[in-house]
Amino acid sequence: MKKSDFMFQILFNYILAVVFTWFAVDYVGEFGWGFFSIIFVLFATRDFVRATRILQIYLKLKKGNKP
Repeated sequence: MKKSDFMFQILFNYILAVVFTWFAVDYVGEFGWGFFSIIFVLFATRDFVRATRILQIYLKLKKGNKP
């Protein structure tokens, strides 16, 4: 993978995490904790963790170590 591919995936996943967090906060404020608010939180968590792991792999590769 190229550097730009890693950066795109990292940025895209962090943006999705922010969007799903915003949806969850908005939904909880309007309807309270329910099925969809929990789903939004789970998606936000998944995207944040995925972006962080890709960032760690990218930094290791940039440093010269194998992941």
